[in-house]
Amino acid sequence: MNLGKFLKSKGPLLALAVVLIYGIIIFAIYFTGYHAMPNHLDQLPVTVVNQDRQSKKIANQLKKALPFDTVKTTTDLNQAKHQLNTRKTYLIVAIPKQFNKDIRANKQTTLNFYVNESNQTSVVSGMKSVAQTVGTTVNNNVLLQKGALMIAEPALTKLQTTVKKEQTAAKATVATQKAKIAAAPASSQKALTAQLQKQVASSTKTATSKAEAQKQTILNSAKKQAKPLASSVKTSIHRENKVKTGLNYSLAPFITNLALYISALFGTIMLYGTYAKFAKQIGRFKSIVNLEITMALIAIVGTAFVSWAIIAMMGLAGSTFTNLWITSALLLFSAYNFNAILVLLIGQIGTALNTFLTMLQVVASAGMVPVLAMNGFFKGIHGLMPMYYAVQADFNIMYGGTGTTGIWLGLLTLTGVTILINLVIVALRKHQPMLQFDRLS
Repeated sequence: MNLGKFLKSKGPLLALAVVLIYGIIIFAIYFTGYHAMPNHLDQLPVTVVNQDRQSKKIANQLKKALPFDTVKTTTDLNQAKHQLNTRKTYLIVAIPKQFNKDIRANKQTTLNFYVNESNQTSVVSGMKSVAQTVGTTVNNNVLLQKGALMIAEPALTKLQTTVKKEQTAAKATVATQKAKIAAAPASSQKALTAQLQKQVASSTKTATSKAEAQKQTILNSAKKQAKPLASSVKTSIHRENKVKTGLNYSLAPFITNLALYISALFGTIMLYGTYAKFAKQIGRFKSIVNLEITMALIAIVGTAFVSWAIIAMMGLAGSTFTNLWITSALLLFSAYNFNAILVLLIGQIGTALNTFLTMLQVVASAGMVPVLAMNGFFKGIHGLMPMYYAVQADFNIMYGGTGTTGIWLGLLTLTGVTILINLVIVALRKHQPMLQFDRLS
């Protein structure tokens, strides 16, 4: 059987190399790419909206308490909602009008949180978790302060009455001492006055310290008794651009474009074979034109059916079909040209390298991790990846958001650049390398 010779031939050695290289590099890509979440969630900007002039103190406390590096403040809720919708902020904490007044009047009030669900599932779940935690903390603090003051009020009133009596008695004593000093010889009045002032200052300091200590003791005791009180501040989480429950819905923009991109990855190598065949017959420039037309037609026709199927499975409104179709067609056409760069440059073996780029696209597309939370490498390359534009556009189309036209223009620009690169490669490479699999022995 000559097994040793077979094992030492090019095919098995290349297969072993692929296992080692892909196994290590692909793991490294995902492991380092998704390390950002939830560790980098604090890098996402959030906004505190204070609509109550009397609640400046609690607004400042919220700003300091929120676990984020960037906390914007404003009084305009509509402006904050616009930024939420355009993903310039990821959570809104809104203090409503009369918040402070309602608390003081022992009325239940609401602290509002706004979360844009048309985002990566990790972001949405993280922001909802923060909202619940912050809401509970605010409620507990308000309750503690209100309850403690209510429980401590009788004791504080009694303490205040006692302090006033002591102050009245002290004033009477001082008046008596002043009368005695006035009746004393003139030569000793100055010394007696200084002594009296010293005694008054010492007594006042002692009385103040004693009263403050008693007050603190009363408040500490009242806080312990106030903990079981009922809720006073209600937490209300407002879901903007609602997404149906289920991870499949949250990941739909990502899954849609990953499926299309993978189809382009393998489709490119098939189309390349046709291009190489016809390049010999009609010339490489005519063949590349035919290739581009074919790619465009497949993208337009194929994604029409894909978009229809996606809408049917997800239960999306029929009005989303056109926009979803446009995004899918642009992505597929762009992906064909993107993958064609390496294939036209080095032949079928370019598909192996394109697979690496696909793995990078998975992270850089921001389907599961927002760009702001990515590490420096993925922040740097995301704009060069077709999937990034398509995923962001589909978040808008499927669930809500603005700026889709700008995203399309970005994808078209990237596609135009890749077409130019492919034309340059075709001009420079006169003969297309074709890998002969029967020679891998």
